[in-house]
Amino acid sequence: MTGSSGSRSKFGSLIGVLYVGHTSCKCLIYATRNAEVLTCHESPLESLSPQSGWVEFEPLGIWKTARLCLETAVQNLIILDISPLDIVAIGVCNQRETTVLWDRITGEPLCNAIGWCDTRTTAVVGGILQRVRGKKNYLKSVCGLPVSNCFSAVKIRWMMENVEAVQAAIDNDRAAFGTLDSWIIWMLTGGPETGIHVTDVTNASRTMLMNLETCEWDERLCRFFRIPSKILPEIRSCSEVYGYINDGPLSGIPIASCLGDQQAALLGQMCLKAGQANCTIDDGTFVLFNTAQEIIDSDHGLLSTVAYQLGARGDVYYALEGAIAHAGSSIAWLKRTLALDPAGSDSMNNSGNGLIPDGTSPLLASFCSASSPVPQYNDAKTFVGSSTRAGVIFVPAFSGYYTPYWRYKARGMMFGITLQTTPQQILFAAHEAICHQVREVLESLANDCPTWPRLSKLIVGGDLCEQPFLVQMLSDLNGLLLERPQTSTPACLGAMLAAGLATEILSIDQFRQNCVPPTDVFNTAYNSSQRDMKFRRWKMAVDRCLNFDSVSESDPVKLIYGGRDPDSYVRCSIPGSVYIVSSFALVVVAQLLKQNGFG
Repeated sequence: MTGSSGSRSKFGSLIGVLYVGHTSCKCLIYATRNAEVLTCHESPLESLSPQSGWVEFEPLGIWKTARLCLETAVQNLIILDISPLDIVAIGVCNQRETTVLWDRITGEPLCNAIGWCDTRTTAVVGGILQRVRGKKNYLKSVCGLPVSNCFSAVKIRWMMENVEAVQAAIDNDRAAFGTLDSWIIWMLTGGPETGIHVTDVTNASRTMLMNLETCEWDERLCRFFRIPSKILPEIRSCSEVYGYINDGPLSGIPIASCLGDQQAALLGQMCLKAGQANCTIDDGTFVLFNTAQEIIDSDHGLLSTVAYQLGARGDVYYALEGAIAHAGSSIAWLKRTLALDPAGSDSMNNSGNGLIPDGTSPLLASFCSASSPVPQYNDAKTFVGSSTRAGVIFVPAFSGYYTPYWRYKARGMMFGITLQTTPQQILFAAHEAICHQVREVLESLANDCPTWPRLSKLIVGGDLCEQPFLVQMLSDLNGLLLERPQTSTPACLGAMLAAGLATEILSIDQFRQNCVPPTDVFNTAYNSSQRDMKFRRWKMAVDRCLNFDSVSESDPVKLIYGGRDPDSYVRCSIPGSVYIVSSFALVVVAQLLKQNGFG
């Protein structure tokens, strides 16, 4: 399939990318000569929440949706009079950490897949932290990750302890584990009959079971979590042929790339040099900083992770990552659950659509008025003023607080609400929360890499970055120049590049010359004092959020301030004040008595 393209259509060789995200699955088919998307089909994924904090998926439902997207995209090509025979390879990228266990004999899932942001493993995490005396970074020197709900090892452990079918399958040597990439590739290559059980280094680095230095499963980590290594897939590079599609319209086509979505975005936005960074804002927000072949052990809450490995013999590149659990998901929650969807709010979520003549969205205009003192945008979509009197702060720690604190018991909070607070102001605060959390990540990055050149430019992407409003706010609240490539799918672009390299259809130089999209540039309009004032208020709110678990049922007043209610300082000062005043009064009385001859 990698021969001459002389017999192909005018678009030349094509590469398909199958993306399995948190809320949807899609298949894009690219023309490799210029990365033009010829067709795309997207279908929603249904997440289940049988209990508070649980997020799970039906693995067979994911597989059926993925197959539907693939087959529909191929049908779209035929409608466009483009031959599917022009497709030379398929790439896979996926939401990371979501955990699947299945029976390798029957192909049936042993239970629902546990989503990356699921919090049911809190008891497992608490038990582990108790074993290691609260040292959340106990394993970090080996796997690069703190002990947290989101990583796959604790999810496997929960399944083994709570699902009988899982432990039975492990005992009978029938169980197979994988993140979503492993599950999809196994099914694409034939499932129980001929399925290939593999993963790539980027997804493996998110399990807490891979040694970051050797890029192999670590027996010490497996013993620590009491997880048998026999259930784990083979670890491969991000760019090589893993196997061939077994059935359907693309039967015989090689699967030639596999990456976690955030690492794929780093690759797709060509952050290939040490010191380059990108930020992807979708349901969550993730900032990756390329550290080349150096593994940096963060002391400030960042994750050490694999960025990519292009080819089985290619060098392994690493990154520091800041992970923010909730971004778009928090805004969706406000609109869906609290019904905070005022008229005109859709303009906040569109790429400049619905702007009024002066460039301000109707939503912003509705509360950026003289009677509502919050930040405003001028016709350049930049902040021109602010006031803290509106003062709503929203901390979306729905499933704990990730970077830089890694506090799994923290919970979301909202501050500064008055009878005059509007839905628009709360939604605005949710967007500000994204920007403040990115600043926390960037400050951790500066502290971890003090000898590296300070980051002055950040490349952004993801669904929420389609909003110019949010990207400008991100620039203003972080004091950075932002570049936004004109593509909504940087992760798919990265998976396409990796597949093109594996099949020798593309080279890095060809991709850089012909496939990198043009960029929009955003410059900050805030000065440092404005940014710092808003950030200080944010940090005060986060402090209260992090100490949420210090509330005791027997003494609900004890929140923070060293376990005291804030008014206790006043009450504790009363006895001392009485003593001082009474002593002074006694001295005065004694002097008066002495002067009157009673001494």
